[in-house]
Amino acid sequence: MTSNEILMLAVGLILGMQGMNTLHAYWASRDAHRSATAAEAAMKRAAGDRYLSSLRLYRLQQRMETHR
Repeated sequence: MTSNEILMLAVGLILGMQGMNTLHAYWASRDAHRSATAAEAAMKRAAGDRYLSSLRLYRLQQRMETHR
């Protein structure tokens, strides 16, 4: 191999590594955004469940007081 071919091989490897690094950063960003969205939805769902369970408890307590 000539020195130009060796240099082009090295440049190609470096560009390939840089491209993969960029892709991995992009994929990690998408995964982080997806995880944050899922966590927010889970938090809202938990808050709704907590509200519904407290409402159910309140109704049971009201029913028990009216039957006394």
